[in-house]
Amino acid sequence: MTHPLRPAAPDHPARRRVHAALHNRFRNAAAALFCLCALPAVAQQRPPPFDNTAGTVFDIIRADDPTTFVCLDELGRAERQIWDKRVDGEPVVLAYLFQSQYADGTSIEIAINPEFGSDEMAREQAELYAPALGRLPTALRAGIKRFSVHEGRRGYHAGTGGIVVYAQTTENRLSYDHLEESLFHEAVHASWDRDHRLAPEWIAAQQSDGMFLTRYGQKSPEREDLAETALFAFAILHHPDRFPPVDTQVTRHAVPARIAYVAELLPVDRPLIWQIGPPQGCAAQK
Repeated sequence: MTHPLRPAAPDHPARRRVHAALHNRFRNAAAALFCLCALPAVAQQRPPPFDNTAGTVFDIIRADDPTTFVCLDELGRAERQIWDKRVDGEPVVLAYLFQSQYADGTSIEIAINPEFGSDEMAREQAELYAPALGRLPTALRAGIKRFSVHEGRRGYHAGTGGIVVYAQTTENRLSYDHLEESLFHEAVHASWDRDHRLAPEWIAAQQSDGMFLTRYGQKSPEREDLAETALFAFAILHHPDRFPPVDTQVTRHAVPARIAYVAELLPVDRPLIWQIGPPQGCAAQK
């Protein structure tokens, strides 16, 4: 789920290469098919096969998969303005701050709401999420600049550069092994939305497919379709043994053009983890 966007992450040569490849693949289709206002009519032709990805039980990224997480730098406390669904606003809080360092050179500020009550409880929260974030592909983790944690049970949400989660929602997601998958969805918002969710090539792929993968994506095609589709496309492309054959068939039938789009972002013939720079902070001392 998205919230008001934050400043975008810097451009990167890999991102430019992806755009060039996507432009070549979809430029003719985009010229013929691009019309965002037509999406609702297209969506009515065939109903989506899934309600949403958050409620599915597929364990695509597993808790015992390798993580690039190395260590946490403790930064003390400082004011941070963090969106909070519980108050439908963006209050300033004196957050507990940590910098989560990864072996591929990525680095994420983790801001813990002071309502957790102590340095120890805040660190416990940071240590829960930091390794899980380290299991995401570098292309998704690289765009996350801040990761914020509140108490409560609300839906996760994200915008360019930032993700916000809620502790009791996390407990529920952990109960059916869906934390990493949920973070993947939000990381798509944080890292890819700015460049891809309204790209002509993506819209052309939506039009070509003629339907949506989930009802949630159908309800908000401009904001949620990319994040909803990307997770199952990732499973088919990189972990086919973890995705049931019948669901693979259904997904391939529903959104083949969008799977091809995601394949340009996470190519099957390239590593999911790659070095964006030297390790930072405490990771540089390991």
